[in-house]
Amino acid sequence: MRDIAETGLNLCMEVVNNFASADPTVSNAFFQQYFLSIMQDIFFVLTDTDHKSGFKLQSMLLARMFQLVQMNQITVPLFDPATVPDPNISNAMFLKEYTANLLKSAFPHVQTAQVQQFVIGLGEFHSDINRFKLALRDFLIQLKEFSGDNADLFLEEKEAEAQRKAEEEREAAMRIPGMLKPSQLDDKDEDI
Repeated sequence: MRDIAETGLNLCMEVVNNFASADPTVSNAFFQQYFLSIMQDIFFVLTDTDHKSGFKLQSMLLARMFQLVQMNQITVPLFDPATVPDPNISNAMFLKEYTANLLKSAFPHVQTAQVQQFVIGLGEFHSDINRFKLALRDFLIQLKEFSGDNADLFLEEKEAEAQRKAEEEREAAMRIPGMLKPSQLDDKDEDI
């Protein structure tokens, strides 16, 4: 199941990146039509307790979406000017308000100040994926939707730590003759 989710996220990221680098007319039309839907879906999956896998790709996709808006790469309004109080609002301001309202309506138990601070962080950290993921993790934990098991939020770091430990153990075993099977040894043809 995780592979299917990762494939879908990779595909979505590729679509977003392809349209971001397309002709501005095509790019703007795509984002005007689908940007908010993609954002809603990412937040829905991120905050759904049944779908915790894929945090790394979800956060990368979300950061990319915020980056497109913050860097003014989308030049058409992501909103209907007739439905907002200030029709001259920037996409960056609209995205902050939209995201805050989306989260406040989905999680009324979270304080408005927490949501506002989180959304400001998303706009600021879009180009620093580590800080972006940290802000996202902190907010997800604050939601208490993940009150049971938060382990999947730290999966990337755990995998890197396990790989580092395995490499250290292998290096230690290589120092002692006979500790590794011949098939586990690096094939070094020094005589050739």
